[in-house]
Amino acid sequence: MQITITPDEMKTLEQSYMKEYAVPGALLMEHAAQGICAALRAHTSGGRALFLCGPGNNGGDGYAAARLWLRQGGQAVVMELTSTLSGDAAMNRTLAIQAGVRIMPASLPLPCCDVIVDALFGTGLTRDVEGLAADLIRAANESTLPIIAVDIPSGLHGGTGRILGNAIRAVRTVTFHRIKPGLLLHEGPEHAGRITIAPILIPRDYGTRNGLRCMEPEDIPTLIRPRPATSHKGTFGRVVIFAGSEGMAGAAAFAANAAIRSGAGLTTVLCRRNIIPVVQALAPGAVCLSKEDADIGHLLDTADAAVVGCGLGLSPDARPVLENFRHASCPVVWDADALNLIAPYPRMLALPENAVITPHPGEGARLLGCSVSQVTADPLQSLQALREKCGCHVLLKGARTLMTDGARTAVNRHGSPALAKGGSGDILSGMLGALLARRLPCTQLETMQLAALLHGLAGIRAAEKHGENCASPTDIIDCIRLD
Repeated sequence: MQITITPDEMKTLEQSYMKEYAVPGALLMEHAAQGICAALRAHTSGGRALFLCGPGNNGGDGYAAARLWLRQGGQAVVMELTSTLSGDAAMNRTLAIQAGVRIMPASLPLPCCDVIVDALFGTGLTRDVEGLAADLIRAANESTLPIIAVDIPSGLHGGTGRILGNAIRAVRTVTFHRIKPGLLLHEGPEHAGRITIAPILIPRDYGTRNGLRCMEPEDIPTLIRPRPATSHKGTFGRVVIFAGSEGMAGAAAFAANAAIRSGAGLTTVLCRRNIIPVVQALAPGAVCLSKEDADIGHLLDTADAAVVGCGLGLSPDARPVLENFRHASCPVVWDADALNLIAPYPRMLALPENAVITPHPGEGARLLGCSVSQVTADPLQSLQALREKCGCHVLLKGARTLMTDGARTAVNRHGSPALAKGGSGDILSGMLGALLARRLPCTQLETMQLAALLHGLAGIRAAEKHGENCASPTDIIDCIRLD
């Protein structure tokens, strides 16, 4: 599990560690340089690297990496914004010169190279990038060369992910010790590329850990254990899904098939009588019952988790059924039209604490009575506002899905643009319902994180197999892997 750290927290952490253990900053910088060189090896065959170095410690990391890259047999050229440096950055500039690194004042055009290392500005940048620095950023982006950003793409706010005038668009960001929130929020994912976390000597568990929680693929085996040889369908939970309507029966089938693929022992779809033949044909592994005839109270009494809303439509006949789910003792995932149906009724928005709402920004705006732009402008604030309004767990969908249980906040950093199409949300809801039903050895927030992570990884696999444009919801379900 990774936990983000803000730029101010990172600065305090470094100073505290160096003081407590008498570790010089230059040693941390040397470890940072080693992480940069490790990333470089994946992006150049000829070894010609251009290092764009700024005036602070981020630039110092760049000078140190240029020296190590030259020592490792690569070709290193540094273009510097200024030769007036101080502290560890000045020392590493001197060491780079002594090692034979070619250093020149920053200018355009950029010299010929295979890869660019962006060490202009670090996570502490708070003002807009202008002048020559902005010109260098634009030139680097327009070069079509791979760019490796040091700690954070220059021009990106380390805390918020907002662009400060101009920002590097990297293929990879080598960030140090822990992920910075700006890499995951707002424009951060568009500019950071693949994120590599490089250690810089400070122990991973040193200091406070109050940031956004990021579950990683290596966490999966600790939560999903091998199935016992004596297990049966009752071992892995019963999921009830109230979903689908005429013209949107596929949504119910996506949710059901995703639940089955995610290991639910028994999946039951509750739907309107007229779509049962379609849902049964699309999801043969699920039991299909009509809402008109089923004993809904008994279904929920015997369920381990439930999902409501996928393709449900806005017909008023669904609202009385939703009342049953509001009073269910098991965790209920509220998605899509279920949220739209209860949004106008404050009484129905008071959900049990173990419920999970999974709005996208449009649905979140309807629940909060604000505009979509207000939700997307500050998604973390919107996440907390949704928690306060509904009193339950919240999963706010997006390129970087955010989650909270009220006390802790999490973000999913693994996914693919292949998920940006209708049906993906239904799949996530079905997956989450199945994982909640399985009563995994973790908190409910961690179960939400696991569902978002597995969903993102399925999107990545589907994109690798079929392409980001062509991967369908069915392809994504086929790519769900729990082991």
